Amino acid sequence: MSTSNLTTTSLNASYIFIDPVLFDFFRVFNLCILAFIIGVFGIAANFINICVFRKLGYRDGVNITLTALAVSDIGALLSQEFYNILATPMIQEYDLLLTKGQLITVMHYIVGYFVRVSSVITSFASLERCLCVVLPLKVKTIITTRVVVVYNVIIFLVLSLYMLPPYYSLYLDVKFLPGYNKTIWYFFYQPYSERVLKISYNITDLALPYGTFFVLLLCSSIIYIKIKMMSEWRRSISSARSRAANQASVKEIKSGVMLVTVSLLCICFLAPEAALFTAAGFVREMKQDGIYKDVMSLVVTFTTLLQTINCSTTILIYYKMSSKYRDEFHRMIQKYRLRSKFCSLK
Repeated sequence: MSTSNLTTTSLNASYIFIDPVLFDFFRVFNLCILAFIIGVFGIAANFINICVFRKLGYRDGVNITLTALAVSDIGALLSQEFYNILATPMIQEYDLLLTKGQLITVMHYIVGYFVRVSSVITSFASLERCLCVVLPLKVKTIITTRVVVVYNVIIFLVLSLYMLPPYYSLYLDVKFLPGYNKTIWYFFYQPYSERVLKISYNITDLALPYGTFFVLLLCSSIIYIKIKMMSEWRRSISSARSRAANQASVKEIKSGVMLVTVSLLCICFLAPEAALFTAAGFVREMKQDGIYKDVMSLVVTFTTLLQTINCSTTILIYYKMSSKYRDEFHRMIQKYRLRSKFCSLK
C-alpha cells in the first residue's frame, strides 16, 4: 500500500461529506464491536481448525495447506484485534508512545501481510485441488507432502517482503508536540519514500490481489466443470460394478466443492478492499490528503469487517461440507466432555 492509501491514519481528520457523529458510530460499531466479537470467535475457531487437521493427519497435502491457512488467519485476527482496540474513542490520540494514527498504520501493514498470505495460501489450496481432479493419477507424484510444506513456508517468507518497503521508507525519531507539551516517537518519511511505496503499491495492492483472484476464479471454474463431469459419470455407471470408484468420486466432489466455496468467499470478502485501494491509486481526491478522505476512511471500516469475517468463517464451511472434519470435531468435543466430567468427579 502506498502513502496515498494510508487512510487508516486519518481517524481524526476533518469531515467534509460525512457527519462526524455518523462516522464515529460506524467506526465504533464496525471495528470495536462487530469486528472485535467476530475476531475473538475466529481466533478460537482457527485454533480448533488446527487441532482437527492435526488429528486428521497430514498424509493429504490439503490438510497441511488448510493448517497453514488457519495459522495465517490467526495472525491476521490477532493483529486486527489490536487494530480494533486502537480504534476505540477511549484511547486518545496522544496517550501512547506513538501517535494513535501511526500505530494504526503499522498494524494495518501487519494485518495486510497476513491477509495476503491467507489469500495466496487459499489460491494454492485451490490449485492443489484443481490438480487432484484434473490429474488424479499423477497428482501424488507432483504434489507430495514435502512439496506442500515447502510451498507454504515459501509463501510466508516471500510475502514478508510486503513489510520491506514501509520499513525502508520510514525512520523513527522523536518529535515534540507543543500543544501537548510532550515528546513522542514519530515515524518520518524518507525523501525517496513516495517512489518506493508507489512501486510497492503496484505490486502488493494491484498485481498480487488481482493475480490471486484470477487463480482462484480459474481453479474454481475448472473444479466446477470437472465436478459436473464426475457427477454425470457417477450417475451413468452401475453402482454395484464400480462402487469403489464411485466412493472415490464422491470424496473428490465434496472436497472440491468445499474449496470452491472457500475460494469464492475469499474473493467476495477481499475484493472490495482491493477495488477501494485501486480507486485510491487513480483518484487523487481519495488519497490521504484528498477531499474524499473521510469517505475513504469510513469505507475502510466496512472492508476491515469483511476481512475479519473472511478469516473467521472457514470453520463453518469445513463443518458443513466435510464429513471427516465434522466427525473428528465431534470426537474432540466428546473427549473434552468426558475429560471434564472425569475431572469434576475427582
